[in-house]
Amino acid sequence: MTGKLVYAWVPGLPHILRPDLNRGYLELANACKGLAEEFKRQNVVRILYYSTQWLSVLGQSVQTRSQVSGRHVDENWYEIASLDFDFKIDEALSSKLVDESAKAGFQVRAVNYDGFPVDTGTIVANHLLNPHDLNTAMYSCCVYSDYAETVKIGALAKKAAETLAGTTAIVVVSGLSSRYFTTEIDYREDHIRDSKDDEWNKKILALMNAGDWLALAKMRDDYCRAAKVDMGLKALAFLEGAGACAPGRSLETQAYGAIYGTGAAVILGS
Repeated sequence: MTGKLVYAWVPGLPHILRPDLNRGYLELANACKGLAEEFKRQNVVRILYYSTQWLSVLGQSVQTRSQVSGRHVDENWYEIASLDFDFKIDEALSSKLVDESAKAGFQVRAVNYDGFPVDTGTIVANHLLNPHDLNTAMYSCCVYSDYAETVKIGALAKKAAETLAGTTAIVVVSGLSSRYFTTEIDYREDHIRDSKDDEWNKKILALMNAGDWLALAKMRDDYCRAAKVDMGLKALAFLEGAGACAPGRSLETQAYGAIYGTGAAVILGS
């Protein structure tokens, strides 16, 4: 049995749940909704989220509770949007993720805890990408796993998902440049805080669009240093391991904009 995979990258800040605040937020939100329609077109039956906002320290974590629901209060943007959540967890995929992680030698923890604090990014993404209430899975972002190790984690996620029937959407929830405004701004005037960050983001997105993975690999470290990239571009590492960056594949930008000074993009794998 070899299940199909589709790939996407979305931002995880709650501003895109308030498209009335800024035209750029509207464009990002609409692009996310476009991904939801693409998932429907491709008969996606489950979504696996890797969010750089779900941080783990003691190795890797996988959400395994059959249903996770509640109300989340974001520590920074609590006034922006309501973050109620209700996830149906794909227990088969979650079990496979735990097993494959352990086989690969990773310390892995199965999370089965009532009231577990699901992160803002995963909740925001699910609000926009999952209107049809698909089953989901969640894999944490370990702060001590570097780029190379995260590639290996993406590969085991691919292996786990491909053992299941149907199509799995592998979705990374992350940002690009992460230079936030440090004072309050008028949301209507939001923009990439540093013009050099904007240049870097666009350069990297162009390489993703072209599928020029060799050139991107050569620039990756410079990009991360220069633009303070979210979690060292681990989102791309996860996608790379999961097969989204194989020769002949590309990651195509559906929307690009600013969220409180940072770079944000909605991206679909080819």
